Amino acid sequence: MNRKIVYGYVWEAGTHKQINEDSLFFRTVKTKNGSLLIGCICDGMGGIGNGETASGYAVEQLERWIFKEFIPTIRRSKSNAVIRGKGIRLFQKINRELFQHMKLKRIPLGTTASLLILYEGKGYVFHIGDSRIYRFHSIPLLKKAVHVKRLTKDHKKDDSTLTRCLGLNPKGEPDFFQFSILKGSCGFLLCSDGFYRNLEKEQLKCLSPKMLKDGKNIQKRLWEIAERMKKKGERDNLSALYIKLEP
Repeated sequence: MNRKIVYGYVWEAGTHKQINEDSLFFRTVKTKNGSLLIGCICDGMGGIGNGETASGYAVEQLERWIFKEFIPTIRRSKSNAVIRGKGIRLFQKINRELFQHMKLKRIPLGTTASLLILYEGKGYVFHIGDSRIYRFHSIPLLKKAVHVKRLTKDHKKDDSTLTRCLGLNPKGEPDFFQFSILKGSCGFLLCSDGFYRNLEKEQLKCLSPKMLKDGKNIQKRLWEIAERMKKKGERDNLSALYIKLEP
């Protein structure tokens, strides 16, 4: 991918949280075929220390897998079936290890995980839980117009109980899909539920790629949203990562 990349993030504890149990990371890797972008957000659960441990461990394992498995695999094969199989086995391994640790220590331990990989004009998503990934695409000729699409599906019932996650639930299989990256200015938002819970879809339009000039601008806009959510009484952690691709 040979496009200019800018990004920003917010990582803020909620009004009733002593620490932020979310974990996130963003990396770019230079390859002979252009840059490979990696974004991930994990929302830990289990109380002070436990949630942070679960989300941190998941992020560490996912990042290691990118370099050890994904990059060598995609150099040999572009098959979605091969990529999906390797990713699902990784998520199941993380889930099994967290679940076993939870039973051994008799402590609640779990995390969501939403992983986004952008490479050679394609996007790959592995997702479990209720963190989200949104895609933003600026509409040509209209300065402020933007199309916003939620790429992931929440794994929960009754707007509260998770039906799938890593650790707390024996079922650790993620959703997987691949998509083509749109031409023109586009952006991707990865966020935990504390960030989006009280956010109307119309309010997301302030994250139009055309309105975000650089990393500082992105950072400022994300912090403004986080502060607005806290004023609305959001108790949970507010974490978000925004990646912009310029033409």
